[in-house]
Amino acid sequence: MKKSFLGSLIGISIILSIDSLSRVIISLYNNQDILMFSYSEYTGFWPVLLVAISAFSSFFGAMFALTYGRTKQILTLVLFIIFTGLYRYGQILLLKDTEGLLLPVFSLVLTLITVFLAWRLVRPKKPKTEAFPEENGEVITQNSQKHHHHPTGSGDQHSQPQ
Repeated sequence: MKKSFLGSLIGISIILSIDSLSRVIISLYNNQDILMFSYSEYTGFWPVLLVAISAFSSFFGAMFALTYGRTKQILTLVLFIIFTGLYRYGQILLLKDTEGLLLPVFSLVLTLITVFLAWRLVRPKKPKTEAFPEENGEVITQNSQKHHHHPTGSGDQHSQPQ
């Protein structure tokens, strides 16, 4: 449980780091004040880029959290979703009076989608046992296939009469 909790917190710090660094770079590029939660106060295509960066950072935060807390991945996933949801919902609450909620809500939705994509990539694969029906009614699984030994002959068996 300790690794799950720690991995989730480090994953959230990855999200905060990437989001903050991108906002600092955009603010320096535009000679504006650093707006740590706002989306629409930036001009041009920057708000859409910030939403994309929030999805990107959430994916990498989730990948780290799920690989670090590999022993209890479901607990790590639940903790990470709770922490990420609180962070993105906190952004929505801070911005509800100052700007439209389309971009923060879209960021929250993309965050949840990328967390589940990371979950799909990291979770352990279960071995598949495919069944192949045999001619005589027996079922052969992939793990326990029967070996058929064909008699070797002089090759006259397959020759056709002329």
